[in-house]
Amino acid sequence: MATRLTLVIGGLSILVVILQRMVPGGLLRHLLFTPSRVVENFELWQVVTYALVVPLSGAGIFYFLISLYFLYSIGNQVEAVLGSRRFLGFYVGTTALGALVTIPIAYLFGFPHLIHSGLWAGLGALTILFAHNFGNQPVYLMFVLPVKGQQLIYVSFGILALYALLEGIQVVIPALVSMLAALSFAYGLFQPRRAWLRFRAWRIERELKRRTRKFSVIEGEKKSNDVTAIFPRKREDKDKDPWLH
Repeated sequence: MATRLTLVIGGLSILVVILQRMVPGGLLRHLLFTPSRVVENFELWQVVTYALVVPLSGAGIFYFLISLYFLYSIGNQVEAVLGSRRFLGFYVGTTALGALVTIPIAYLFGFPHLIHSGLWAGLGALTILFAHNFGNQPVYLMFVLPVKGQQLIYVSFGILALYALLEGIQVVIPALVSMLAALSFAYGLFQPRRAWLRFRAWRIERELKRRTRKFSVIEGEKKSNDVTAIFPRKREDKDKDPWLH
C-alpha cells in the first residue's frame, strides 16, 4: 500500500501539471486545501486530495523526489506495523483531521484563503509513528546526518517550529495537527481501553516508586522464616549483610 500510495501521489502530481492549462482557472486549486473553498464552494474532497498532490515547479522537483522517496521508505516500515488498510486509513485520517481542524482556526484568525499542500502533513504523521515504533533504528537526515528513530520526533517538531517562525504559524497548522494526532495514536489515546491501561500502569509505577522511598537500609541479621529456620545454620553462616526494612 505504501508503494501504491507513492506511485499515486507521483503520478497524480505529474498528471495535474499536464492538465493544468486545460481546466479554467487551473486544476490544482481545486485539489489543494483552501478552507474558504471547502466551506463556501463545498469542495469537501480537498481535505483528502490535498495530501495526494504535490505542486510541481522547476525549483520544487528535488523536494518532490525526496518526499516520494521518504514516503516509500518510511511508509513501508509503518505499513509493516499497521497493516495495509490501517496504514492507508492512518495516512488519510490524520491529514483529513489536520484540514478539518484548520478550517475553524483559519476563519477565527483570518486566513481562510490560504492554500495548503498536505504531503508535509502526511509525511510528518508517518514520521512520528515510525519514530515511536522503531526508536533505535538509525535514520540519515539528508543522507548524511545519523539520527536515531526516537529522536526524529523532536527533530520533526523542531523543523516545524522553525518553519513556523520563518513563514508564519498559519502555514503549518494542518501539519501540526496531523503530527499531534499521530503522536496521540502512537500512545493509544484513540483507543480508550489501551489509554486507560497505560494510565493505570503509570499510576501503579508511580505508587511503587513512592512506597520504595520509605525503605531504609539498617544493620543487623535477617530473621529468616524459610527452611533455615527449621534447620539452623552455624552462626558464621548467617546473613549479616544490610537489609531493607
